[in-house]
Amino acid sequence: MNGFFIDAMAKAFKIKYGLLWLLLLVHTVVVSAQLSLADSIIQQQSLRQSVMFLSGDNLKGRLTGSAGADSAAAFIAAQFKMAGLDTLPANKGYFENYVAYFEGKKIPAKNVVAVLPAKYLTDSLVIFSAHYDHVGQGNDMPDYKAYSRQDDIFNGANDNATGVAALIELAKFYKAQNSNRYNILFVAFSGEEMGLLGSGYLSKQINLRVVKAMINLEMLGRPAYNNCYVISFSSKSIKNALNSYLKKYQPNDAATFFSIDPYPAEDLVHRSDHYPFTQKVKRAFTIMASSPADMYYHTVDDEYETIDFDFLLKATRNIALACWQFTR
Repeated sequence: MNGFFIDAMAKAFKIKYGLLWLLLLVHTVVVSAQLSLADSIIQQQSLRQSVMFLSGDNLKGRLTGSAGADSAAAFIAAQFKMAGLDTLPANKGYFENYVAYFEGKKIPAKNVVAVLPAKYLTDSLVIFSAHYDHVGQGNDMPDYKAYSRQDDIFNGANDNATGVAALIELAKFYKAQNSNRYNILFVAFSGEEMGLLGSGYLSKQINLRVVKAMINLEMLGRPAYNNCYVISFSSKSIKNALNSYLKKYQPNDAATFFSIDPYPAEDLVHRSDHYPFTQKVKRAFTIMASSPADMYYHTVDDEYETIDFDFLLKATRNIALACWQFTR
């Protein structure tokens, strides 16, 4: 074989595999940086503080329209502001005010909405959300009677202070990352317990055709199977996408951390805040960890002390890393 040709082949081989090695090195550096950022930004202490405040007795169960719900909304808005997120011009600061109609009553309500603008000009959106309301106190919600004279406050630590706490940490993470291709809305909904009222309202205020993904967080603090599951009309494909992306960061968790909904008979797909978005948003889903038959669900015993904060930290970090794919 011609010596010149052999030398050319050798040089081409070196260039090709040199480039592959360089790409692999860059990928490794990026993955390491993402993991480091998630570990440094998303902290268990912050999760604890958020859940403790939102589920405290002072907020009286965060019934939509109550003073306790307003205090919760103010807390979330303050967290969004400290994270460096922007407000939407059409709203009153971080608050999207609306009127909730429930059992023949008009109730003043508010969603808490913040935006992280895209790196480049675009109308496209990704939404991260969690509902911050709960069922209140005593006879506030007639269907919930499991209380005593000693304790009549439905604190809602798992449902859904954990989801809101995770939402706040995700806002910090994506702001610190500051590489989102799409605008990201971070939304804490009210009115979920009254029938998805806050999410239903927001879904009518925006052009759903520009929404690339809608990721809702729900009941992440008492895992049924030590993992999270996806509630969606296409839960299998979304579950696969999440696990596949997570594999870059957490190889040991990748195959099992996100699963399909193990409770199809509970019809959670129609009962979660992603649902109003599903007709026009292909990737609209809820991530949840607890059983809908959880022993503390909608009881006064859903307290801060019952939360598995080690799991909540792991879940929040894994969600942040796995969902990065939807923001790029």
